[in-house]
Amino acid sequence: MEKHDWAALPRDILLEILGRLRQVDVLRGAGLACASWWRAAVEEPALWRTIDVAFNEEDHINQQAYEARLAMARAAVDRSASQCESFRGVADGDLLAYLTARAPSLRSLHLTGRFLFSTLLGLLEQYCPRLEVLDADDCVTDEPTGWRVLFRWHRKLKVFRGPSLPYFFSMAPVVASAKSRII
Repeated sequence: MEKHDWAALPRDILLEILGRLRQVDVLRGAGLACASWWRAAVEEPALWRTIDVAFNEEDHINQQAYEARLAMARAAVDRSASQCESFRGVADGDLLAYLTARAPSLRSLHLTGRFLFSTLLGLLEQYCPRLEVLDADDCVTDEPTGWRVLFRWHRKLKVFRGPSLPYFFSMAPVVASAKSRII
């Protein structure tokens, strides 16, 4: 049986292989196979134009896994070298701010989990002018003023699925109105 040196693969073939893997798998280990694979995974921004670090159904989700996925998302954004056009995955306020600062070419954003802070949504609007798709229906906005930003986006974007407002925020005007009638 003939031995093959996987580290000696031509770069274009290596990039084709890495491009067919889930990015989470590249970040977890495929990029660590050898020095040439690591260089290709780290130094080729084209691999990271579309970033997908979302959880799959078979993934075990807990706080540690969630934080690891946030770190993977940050590493993927770094590797994109400001060429990221599409992002799908978990995000919190810190990651959304990080993405905003490093992805001016962003056209499509699919977020899951945690809160979307209205000020960060405003930054995304300001620093990612090419944004066409925003899917954040699994998220919630942190305050009613976030709806003003979301309303502007609804008119601007080609595809928009906005976050929901937490129950206690949606009930606040009703409760305030009821209190004023009682007093």
